[in-house]
Amino acid sequence: MTSRSAVGRSSFAAAALLPLLAVSACGGADDSGSDDGMGLVESGVLTVCTTMPAPPFEFEEDGEAKGLEIDLAQALADRLDVEPEYINSPFESIQSAAALDTGQCDIALAAMTVTEERESKMQFSDSIVYDNLALMAEEDAGYSSIDDLGASKVGVQDATTSSEFAADKGLNTVQFEASSLLQQSLQAGQIEAGIANISLVLAVMQADDDIELVESFDTNEHLAAAVQMVGTPVLDEFNALLAGMREDGSYDELVEEWFADAADAAKVAAEDASRG
Repeated sequence: MTSRSAVGRSSFAAAALLPLLAVSACGGADDSGSDDGMGLVESGVLTVCTTMPAPPFEFEEDGEAKGLEIDLAQALADRLDVEPEYINSPFESIQSAAALDTGQCDIALAAMTVTEERESKMQFSDSIVYDNLALMAEEDAGYSSIDDLGASKVGVQDATTSSEFAADKGLNTVQFEASSLLQQSLQAGQIEAGIANISLVLAVMQADDDIELVESFDTNEHLAAAVQMVGTPVLDEFNALLAGMREDGSYDELVEEWFADAADAAKVAAEDASRG
């Protein structure tokens, strides 16, 4: 059994239960700004499609967007000298590329795993972090591995790699539209276990001491930002931002801030990050 780790910020526990809300950055965008050839949806604004809550990547606290990918979006906006604005979109519309293809946003930052199918629909950035899958359940459930589940009801989030993984394993799955609903169902005893990315599992453990991480799986999942398949200068700027952060050490600091004890497992080395 994998040992329990603490998530860096206690606010994750509350954030995981927040309803899906539209979230905007503090301050307003200046329509007089120039995008300097970036081809932004709105001049002077970096419009970011995301799905909340998904701590530690993005969540809302006191009306403000926070998280690892929110920090990256802010850093990218600063680099472009524009203001960030966040559109809270259903994950299906992001992972299908519909939100990007219809021009709803300049870039998607939604704790999204790179897959071959998604790569056929959109262009991904260099890898941000690893976020492999894990099995969680109540401590007294008696599970020591995925092989113990049998016909137990296992919650997964719809249209995610966890859903595909559970289906491949032949598990008795219950699909949820949002991770917060999965968490609530597990805590209410409506399902016996859940499979999700380790970042979410750790957030659930932070919210409820009775939940444990039963087993983790080396699924080699890279999370990355995405833009339209045709590409955009915004993607080049984001990759340059990541490269610079890895060189000056701020990438390590960012991952350690948001992943705490799981940071070493989450970090992607520079030589493994490039999708070029």
